Amino acid sequence: MALLLPDFPLFKNALAYAKDPNNIAIDDQILQKQFTYAELVFAAASLRNRLLAGKADLEEQRIAILCPSGFAYVVCQWAVWAAGGIAVPICTSHPVAEQVYTVTDSQATLLLVHTFYQDRQAALVRETGIEVLALTEQELLPSGQPATLPGLIEMDVQRRAMIIYTSGTTGKPKGAVSTHDNIDAQTSVLVDAWHWTEKDRIYHILPLHHVHGVINALACPLFAGATVEMHEKFDARKTWQRWVDTEEKDKPKLTTFMTVPTVYAKLIAIYKAAPSNDQQRYRKSCNQFRFMVSGSASLPTPMREEWERISGQVLLERYGMTELGMALSQPYDDRLEGTVGFPLKDVQVRLLAEVEGSEIGTDVSETRNVPGLLHVKGRNVFKEYWQRPEATAKEKVDGWFATGDLVMRTGQKGYYQILGRNSIDIIKTGGEKVSALEIEREILSCPSLAVADVAVVGVPDPEWGQRVAAAVVLDANETLDLDTLRITLKNRLAVYKVPSMLKVVDQLPKNAMGKVTKKDLVPLFL
Repeated sequence: MALLLPDFPLFKNALAYAKDPNNIAIDDQILQKQFTYAELVFAAASLRNRLLAGKADLEEQRIAILCPSGFAYVVCQWAVWAAGGIAVPICTSHPVAEQVYTVTDSQATLLLVHTFYQDRQAALVRETGIEVLALTEQELLPSGQPATLPGLIEMDVQRRAMIIYTSGTTGKPKGAVSTHDNIDAQTSVLVDAWHWTEKDRIYHILPLHHVHGVINALACPLFAGATVEMHEKFDARKTWQRWVDTEEKDKPKLTTFMTVPTVYAKLIAIYKAAPSNDQQRYRKSCNQFRFMVSGSASLPTPMREEWERISGQVLLERYGMTELGMALSQPYDDRLEGTVGFPLKDVQVRLLAEVEGSEIGTDVSETRNVPGLLHVKGRNVFKEYWQRPEATAKEKVDGWFATGDLVMRTGQKGYYQILGRNSIDIIKTGGEKVSALEIEREILSCPSLAVADVAVVGVPDPEWGQRVAAAVVLDANETLDLDTLRITLKNRLAVYKVPSMLKVVDQLPKNAMGKVTKKDLVPLFL
């Protein structure tokens, strides 16, 4: 069969970059090997033919992918798309039960698995009976590559391309289905907004079952012809050393880094514990980056300021979710603390004031300091929840997707500020609505409290409706009691916002993207 790829912008661009045999697409850190754009397109087109096995099209067959972060993952993803299938990335760190859920709920019929995960492959086959195609990088790269690049074939951009499962913070994870058009919209707008070029090299440590890792940190650089330096997992000490090695060992220069607040906290901790000469090396190593991004969870102000002091980098914050890709972003050169900027190009947003007993309220999009439920509309918005028409119809009305997040506009320019998820981060106590994120920011900004991490939740209460409760992780050898917490915060917050319950814990429960799973904290206070 001829080597072919769909005529989508991502593949067209890759074929253009492949004309130069020196253009590096993937620097696979597990293999310690670099792969060119030419090798990537040849491998993807070759695996496409293996998947088709003589058929013309996979007709949106769901194909699960279980690969480490590297060349094999990208080839599998692109080959599934090129064959007309739907890619279902599996979180490599999830326990077997959650991986089984992803396979069964998506009704995947084939598992593309790297031999790196042979043991997990056996467990998934035992539990689901799924057919398997086990692969290695050596198998993916055909010997004797053709003299000409793969050709292009027409494919409808409205076809389903990928199912990514929600984090499940409000219930059982749902499979959000994105079309090729959705993916193109999510990718191309960020390439433009964040000034991606083929000169970039991103230090990629994010999981590849989430839009942050799949779209922002992988599809965007590949769309722009940049290099993705892919690491299997994050290690704070090794990360600092790699950054230092750019100058000290003549390693390739890095330009971009994006991750979650938890990672920045760990990098800061290593920095603080390092000798002064190493701290100087670490600070200098950050000069190679043109921008850094924080997302997937709220960025505490003290952490933002500490990272700027260490690195000189003002972290760019943005807002997105599984169903949208990114919808809002701080401007590349104008980042206001505590906000997520403005709607990205071609993304429509509106804020609807919450009305008790109703899903639709007054449009407060142009009003300052008035909270509203965020709705988003545009090419970036996903197609549907897999096999859940009721959930889709509930969240998508006339093309508008109800995010469930309470947002308000602030300042003269009207920057958008996230107050939290209406069902998780908005606490209703004594008739007042309280933002858990606001309280968390205040707690973290009080040095005297010595709080390293915090999550604020609403605990059911017959008198108040909900009580404000705080679970905290303290700095080493520190203590904190409720009276001290309340006295400190009463000087900074309205009394009804001050927590009336406190638990000191060793660590907060978090998912793979660093988000606190607050539903797991509530039982601690009951």
